[in-house]
Amino acid sequence: MNTQSDDRARRPVRVAVVGTGHFGRFHARHYAQNKNAELVAVVDIDHGAADSIAAELGCAALYDHRALIGRIDAASVVVPTGQHFAVAVELQEAGIDTLVEKPLSDTIASAESLMRTAERRDLILQVGHIERFSSCFKVLAGKVRRPLYFESNRISPWTERGLDADVVFDLMIHDIDIILGLADSSVSDVSAVGTRLFSDKVDLANARLTFESGCVANITASRVSHKVERSLRVFQPGSYLVCDFVTHRVFTYALKGEFGALDASAVDSTVLEVKREDSLGNEIDEFLSCVRQRRRPTVNGRVGVEAVKIAEQVNDSIRRHLDIVQRHGMSASTQI
Repeated sequence: MNTQSDDRARRPVRVAVVGTGHFGRFHARHYAQNKNAELVAVVDIDHGAADSIAAELGCAALYDHRALIGRIDAASVVVPTGQHFAVAVELQEAGIDTLVEKPLSDTIASAESLMRTAERRDLILQVGHIERFSSCFKVLAGKVRRPLYFESNRISPWTERGLDADVVFDLMIHDIDIILGLADSSVSDVSAVGTRLFSDKVDLANARLTFESGCVANITASRVSHKVERSLRVFQPGSYLVCDFVTHRVFTYALKGEFGALDASAVDSTVLEVKREDSLGNEIDEFLSCVRQRRRPTVNGRVGVEAVKIAEQVNDSIRRHLDIVQRHGMSASTQI
C-alpha cells in the first residue's frame, strides 16, 4: 500500500491561483470555499490585485508563480491566453498539477507540449472548458445519439474584456469543444469566414466543420451583437433538440409514430427546465478529485489540444478568406 498516496487522497489539496483578473477571482473564491482544498496563495504581477483578493480570502499574496514551487500540490492558471504555456510548463516541471483555463494555449505546438509534459511526468492536466460541467451539457450528452447536424450560436455585446484573443479562441472554442464532445467523430474538414470590426483581431466568425461520420456543424460566434445568445440545435434521426444555455431550457421534438407520418400527433414536443448548477464549482470539484485520486480528467490535455487544433484550422480558413477579400477589394479599387 502506498502510504504517501493514501495521505494525499485524504488531506485537502494545497492550491494556488495564478492570475487574479475577473475569472481568476472566481477560481480563488471557489477553492477557498471547498473543503477538499487549502488555498495557499494567489499570484499576480499586479501587486494590488493579488493583495486585494488575498486579504479577502485569507491567503498569501505572491507576485511570481515560481514562488509557489514547493508550497502547493496544484494550481489554476488563469492568466491571459498568450501566457498559459510559459506559466503552466514551469509549474508542471516542478511537479505541480494544473487546471489551465481555456483555451489550453494559443498555438498547437505549445498546447501539445503541455499535454506531453503532463503525460511524461504523470501529472494532472485539466483544461477549463467550463461548458462541459454545465447542467445543460449533461442533459444534451444524455440525449444526443448519432447527430447529423449541429447549429450553434454564441453571440454577445461588445466589451473590452477578453480582447487578448480573437473571437474564435475567446468564444467559439466553447462550442467547438461542446460539439467535439457530442459528435463522437473526428473532424475531416474545416471552412470558415470572419472579420475584424471593433478590434485588430477577428470579432465575428462562422465555421463549418465536417466530421468523418458525415455529421456537419455550423458554428457562429460574435462579440459585436446587440444581444446575448448561447444556443445549440442538434438534428438526429427521429429527433430535434434545441438547447438554450441562457434560459437553461432544452426543447425536444421527437418522432413517436411511424417514420413518414404526416399528422402532427406523430411528433412529441417537450420543454425541459434544466436546474442550474455551479459549472465552475463542478469543474473545480473534478479537478480536486483527479488530483487526490490520480485519475484522468474528463477535459484532459488531449481534449484541450483537439479544441486548439480545430480553432487554429478555423483561423487559418478565415485568414485565407480575408486574403481573397482584400485582393478583390484592391482589384476593384484599381478599376475604379
